[in-house]
Formats: sequence, structure tokens, C-alpha cells
Amino acid sequence: MTATTTTPTETFTWDRLTLAVTVGYCLLVAGLSTGVVLGELRNQFHLSGVVAALHGSTFGVALLVVGIWGVSIVDRLGRGNALRLSGAALVAGVLLFGVGPLWQLTLTGTALSGFGGAMFVMVVPGVISDHHGDHRAAAFAAVNGVPGAIGVAFSLAIGAALGLRWSWRGPYLVLTAVIAACLFLVARPVSLPTSARHGRFSLAHFRRREVLVPWLFIVNAVLTEFTVGIWAATYLKEAGGASSGLAPALAGAFGITMFLSRMVLPTTLRRLRGATISVSFLTIGAGAIVMCFGPGLTLKVLGLVIVGFGGGPLYPLTVDRLYERAGSTVDSVSLGAIGAMASGAAVTVGPLALGVLADSVGLRRAILIVPALALLGAVTQRPRRGELAVPSLLG
Repeated sequence: MTATTTTPTETFTWDRLTLAVTVGYCLLVAGLSTGVVLGELRNQFHLSGVVAALHGSTFGVALLVVGIWGVSIVDRLGRGNALRLSGAALVAGVLLFGVGPLWQLTLTGTALSGFGGAMFVMVVPGVISDHHGDHRAAAFAAVNGVPGAIGVAFSLAIGAALGLRWSWRGPYLVLTAVIAACLFLVARPVSLPTSARHGRFSLAHFRRREVLVPWLFIVNAVLTEFTVGIWAATYLKEAGGASSGLAPALAGAFGITMFLSRMVLPTTLRRLRGATISVSFLTIGAGAIVMCFGPGLTLKVLGLVIVGFGGGPLYPLTVDRLYERAGSTVDSVSLGAIGAMASGAAVTVGPLALGVLADSVGLRRAILIVPALALLGAVTQRPRRGELAVPSLLG
């Protein structure tokens, strides 16, 4: 990828850059698919809930680190080289995770892929914002939605392997290699937009209300939906009684419904307008309650489907809100770092908190932390007067 100056598109359209970013998100999915085999790792290495959750939280820690120092890396390497470093770290991390015979090595692998994913998450939103302009929210939803199908492919392939009493490692590594090869072919000729920098990145940005408030909104959104996604397969196995092969396959329902939710997001916004975020939070809360109290595996999968559909709009809409409110005073590279720190705080705390609760009260009851977070999000992000539409998606 090379840097160049581009004019933001008048409407959201698919082009080679957007396709390359989408395939990059698919590689990110590979790095974050550790949750699909979390139950297998717990059995193989006799992991506690906390140690198992750390495999998901390493991505969050990396996001926090990259949020603080990543802008300096991008300034020194440039966007293109930073994304190449990201891809290399993701592939290396998945490889180590896939072949590691000890949990210490699998954890190191998730830390490495977590760093690569964090760099990607920090750099790409700014690229999308600079390239698509006011239509960035539609672009965010599109490029974040398609990789959900890849998450389903991982779930189904790994579930089938486990059902045949094969190792999950082969399908995991082969799928990752295919995605990495596709990314290499698609992204090589792509030119990235440049971004004007407004001085050095500083944590002082958080003193501004137009930065801090939407940052907290992103934290709440990611806490609510990502936590369930990481623990979905393990939850269906331990709380729902699914077999080792069936649980990952059924957990793919989360990715399917999230994908569908993001694909129909423009239609959803036309109907719900400014209430979309609050309704999404309430939908997640209802789904988590069904997961907890619904008897039998079928209702627990139904609850997971509801959570996935409700969670789909949250990340693209809350990130768009950050760029909309703070974009006039903070450059897109720094906003990418700020957004990465929001995701990092949530990804670090969410899966780990659920793991701690699971060790204390059991995994089935621990899921009730999700409705509490959803209610908080629905109340704090309810539409105010004058916020009845989302122009970047409806325009």
C-alpha cells in the first residue's frame, strides 16, 4: 500500500481500497477467533476462567498500548508500512497460537496477533474516514459486516473438525493462510489517502467533551457486544450442554446475525433514526437474558442470535459519532488512536470480567453483566432533541 491524496467519495461505493480493508478485517477475525476454541484450550490445559479470558484480553491490552504509542509508529513508518507490520504480526501470532503446545505459548501468540490487530484497528478507521468522508459510517458498517461471514466459516470449519475428532489447529491455520494470501493480492496496488496532522498526539485530547463522551460511548458498546462474542462457544458448551464440535458451529450464529444487522443498517436507521443505538442496546440485553434463563440449548442459541443482531450497529455508529463530533479539532490518525484505546479498554475488561464472574457464580449467571451494560448504554445514548437522524448513513 502506498500513500496518496484522495478526494472523499460523494457517496459510499465499493472500490479496491475498501475491498482491501475488508479483507484486512477478515484477517483480523482470524486473529480474534480464539474464542471459538476457548473451551478446547480450557480442557487441554486445564485453564481457569481468568487465564482463559486473558487469551481474549491480550487484544485489548494491545489496543491500549497502541492507542498511546501507535501514532508515533504511524508517523515514523507511514500508514502503508504500519498496516504491513499489522498483517505480519497477525499471521505470526495465529501461527504461534495454532502450534503452541503450552498455554504460555498460545497466550504469547494471542498477544502478538493482538498487537497486529490493534495496529489495524488504529489505522484503518482514519483511512476509511479520509477516503469516504461524510459516508464513513456506511463504510464502517460495510467493512465490519462482511468479515462476520469469515467468523462463521471459522466456527463451522472448526466445529466440523472437532465433531470428527480432528484437531482444530489445521482448519484454523489453513483458513488464516488463505485470507493472508488474498490480502496480499488485493492490497498490493492500493494507494492510501494521506492525513494532515494537527500536532502531536496527546492524552490531553480527553479533556475535551467532544472526545471524552463519544469515547465512553464506544467503550460501553464494545463491552456489551464483544464480551458475548468471545465467550459464545464456551457458553453454549458449558451452560447449554453443546458438544465440543457443535458449540463452535452454533456460536457462528453470532457472526451471521451481526453481519446481517450491519448489512441492513441503512434501512434500520431510516426506521429508528436517532433511537437506533438505544434500541440496539436493549436488544442485546434481551438476548442475554434469554441466554441466561432460557431452558435448553435452542433458547440459548436464540438468545445469542438476538445479541448478535442487536450488537451489529453499535461499533460503526459509535465510532462514526467520535469522528463526527471530534473531527474538526483532532486529526484522523489521532482519532484512530483514541478509538483504539476505547476498544482496548473494553476488550481488556469485558472478557476478563466475565471470566472472573464465571469463576465466582458460574458462567450462566455471569452473562447477566451484559444486560446491565446494555441498560446503561440505552439510557446514556438515548436520542436527544435534534438527533433524530444519522446524516452520514441517510444522506
